[in-house]
Amino acid sequence: MRLAHVNVRVDRLEPAVRFYGGVLGLERIPRAEAENRGAWFRLGTAEIHVAEDPAPQPPSKRHFAVEVDDLPAARKAVLDGGAPLEKEEPGRFWTRDPAGNRIEIVQARV
Repeated sequence: MRLAHVNVRVDRLEPAVRFYGGVLGLERIPRAEAENRGAWFRLGTAEIHVAEDPAPQPPSKRHFAVEVDDLPAARKAVLDGGAPLEKEEPGRFWTRDPAGNRIEIVQARV
């Protein structure tokens, strides 16, 4: 299991892009299509996903993602462990830890 990405919500995208890309010097990488504006940056083998949201989501919607080699096995482990399966999409699902922190589990890219 590896850290895949951390999702950060900001009220204004441009200052965040200047910070992550300019101040921290992170490499900006292509971003998947999404409803809101945003930018993705590489940080070692992980990514920081910055999403613009004028009314940022509550902390309960913020998350980090871990990448697994066997998504069905991870899904089974989550369910067998009594954790909730909050949302599911092709190649990923979301759960929560016992404190309510949101975690996205994604299939490793080949």
